[in-house]
Parts: sequence; structure tokens; C-alpha cells
Amino acid sequence: MAFNIESYLNSLPKDIEEIDVSHKKLKYIPDLSKFKNLKMLICSNNCLTSLPSLNENLKTLQCSNNCLTSLPSLNEKLEVLYCSKNWLTSLPSLKENLKILECSNNCLTSLPCLNEKLEVLQCSNNCLTSLPSLNEKLEGLYCYNNNLTSLPYLNENLISFNFDNNPICEIINSRKNMNETKEKIKIFNKFRYLYYSLKFKKQFRDLLWKKVREPMIMRRYHPSYLIENLDMDIDLEMVVNSW
Repeated sequence: MAFNIESYLNSLPKDIEEIDVSHKKLKYIPDLSKFKNLKMLICSNNCLTSLPSLNENLKTLQCSNNCLTSLPSLNEKLEVLYCSKNWLTSLPSLKENLKILECSNNCLTSLPCLNEKLEVLQCSNNCLTSLPSLNEKLEGLYCYNNNLTSLPYLNENLISFNFDNNPICEIINSRKNMNETKEKIKIFNKFRYLYYSLKFKKQFRDLLWKKVREPMIMRRYHPSYLIENLDMDIDLEMVVNSW
């Protein structure tokens, strides 16, 4: 007998805190707004193409292994989001209380700005070419099997990370066990600074000349300076020596 989602939801008390409808071959989930105390929604391993609006007290959403192409706006209290193995091309804005984001195995080409409380980011097996700036509380970063050509600054609180099978790996000679040591994170950050400093050396030099040195020389040696600061009685040699 096929599972009837409407009948099932109608049989639940309105103060229920957890709803698990995973592995039910569902194609939709009706409105859940009547469940004011709902804190956990598990709807993984179905055939869902969309989700209803999230309840304001929801803390955990597990919707992996469906056919979702987008997610509804995330509620303010959400702490855990598992949405891997879907067809997502983008994610909604992350709210400030989110701690775990698992969005691997999708079609993501970019990620939204990371909130300050995020502790774990799993975004492997997507089409990402870059990552947003990482927050200081992030402890786990897993971004392997993407198209990353660069990495943001890796904070020293990062306990483990994996960025294997990305183009960025080609310019790093030694990365074995890098996810197990904070010291190697520091080394990688230094390498990143050196790499971009050398890559844009000419631009930096030109910028320094145009924005700093040239204007300073123009101000100091412009004829108007002589007119304003010299008179007939002043010792020219003394002025030149002071320069």
C-alpha cells in the first residue's frame, strides 16, 4: 500500500518536534506550518522536486538524495542542513545559527557567504571554481572533486580539510597529510601569499609608483613648491640638503 503523506501528517499531534518521512517515494510534502514546535524534518531518499516553507523553529533539515533544484529560504534557527545528492545549482542565504552545511554531490558553481557560526562545510563533488571567505570558527572543510583554482585564507582553527582532485593541487608540491596539522595550514597560507605576490608583481610595482611614489615626487619637486617655500634670502644649498 502506497504511503499517503496527507493522512500521515493529519495523524500527528500538532506539537510534534520531529517528522521523519524518508524512504517513502514522496513527490511532494504539503504545508507544515501547523506544526509550530517542529525542530527536525527528515525527508531524505525520496523523489522530491521542492520543499514547503520551513517552520521558524526548525533546527535540522535532512533532504539529501532527492531531485531538488532549489531550497526554500532558510529559517533563522536552523543549525544543521543536509542537502547532498540533489540537483541544486545554488543555495539560499545562510542564517547566523547554521553550524553544519553538507551540500556535496550537487551542481553548485558557487556558495553564498558563510555565516560566522558555521563549523563544518562539506561541498565536495560540485562545480565550484572558488570558495567564499572562511569564518574563524570553521573546523572542517571538505571541498574535494571540484574545479577550484584557488583557496581562501585557511584559519588556524581548521582541524581537518580535504581539497583533493582540484586544479589548485597542481601548484602544490607537497600536500600529504596536510589536513592533520595546523603548521602545514600556516605554510600553505604563506605559499598562497607568495604565489599571488609573484603572479601580480608587475601590477603591484606599477600601482606603487602611480599611487605613492610619483605623486610624492610631484608634490615635493613641483615648481610651485619652490615658489611657496623659497625667498631671495634663503640658502638654496641648505634647502637642497634638507631634501
